[in-house]
Amino acid sequence: MKPFLFLLAFCASLFADAHILCYHRFDDNKPKLRHTNISSKKFAEQLAALKADGNKFATLSSVVTAIKTNKPIGEKLAVITVDDAYKSFYEKALPILKEQKIPFTLFVYVEAVNNKYKDYMNWDQVKEAGKYGEIHLHSYAHKDLTKLTPAELEKDTTEAMALFEKHMGYKPKYYAYPFGLYNYEVKQKLKSMGFEAIFTVDNGAVDVKSDPFSMERIAVNEDTDFSLNIKVKPLDITLEKATGDKIKTVKGSVSNFGGKTIKMYVAKGDTRVLELKNGSFETTVDMDKINSKKKLIFFTEDHRYRAKLIEKD
Repeated sequence: MKPFLFLLAFCASLFADAHILCYHRFDDNKPKLRHTNISSKKFAEQLAALKADGNKFATLSSVVTAIKTNKPIGEKLAVITVDDAYKSFYEKALPILKEQKIPFTLFVYVEAVNNKYKDYMNWDQVKEAGKYGEIHLHSYAHKDLTKLTPAELEKDTTEAMALFEKHMGYKPKYYAYPFGLYNYEVKQKLKSMGFEAIFTVDNGAVDVKSDPFSMERIAVNEDTDFSLNIKVKPLDITLEKATGDKIKTVKGSVSNFGGKTIKMYVAKGDTRVLELKNGSFETTVDMDKINSKKKLIFFTEDHRYRAKLIEKD
């Protein structure tokens, strides 16, 4: 390969990324469910739009493996994930995915499936879906994990894993946070329980520098501006461990953005413009005034995003 072409291919691999899309309900048209529902018609239209724009559909495991082995993800990849295991997925969306041979991952709300809650799939249906896609874990009781004690979180996860393995015949490798809610303690606890990757609903795309235990997904519903969301790019932020007690000094750097400033969301009414000096920035955060999840959200005018937890000393 000529040096120039090699350089182009190398640069392309550095900036390759994937959009992991997160769906829940399909054709559940009750007004109170609108924020998690999408019509099967619009879902099919979104799949067609992704194809028309040159995207290729990838398995979640292929993207995780690339990130964990520091290999290029590939250009213009889309990954379909579905949370909870609602019956409407099995009846409405699964046939579309099967017909088009599009891979997907289903994250199972174990209590609902195991106890045969109304509107949820049963284990036979989950296993049937597993013939066509990947199946992983979405907790046992689907609670806000940030409000559980470490012991409660371990109990919920252990019970979910045991029932999952009993019915599916294997241990789940991946986990999706219920409601997308997590903090530093939750993340560290789940990492310690052996999961290979954990997924959020923090808006953004993933790339080779993504944290496998905080993988962004784009939540999609009937009202999502889909064309805008699939333009989102990763913002590769590295944070040093914050220093200080109540007032934390936060230092970091950006490696894939050449602008002079980025923005940082701290809490309602506190969104800052950070000046970049040789790609680095520094600011302070009052831990009594940060959002409840102790999470900073960085973004740029050209639709790059990344959420980062403030790590403890």
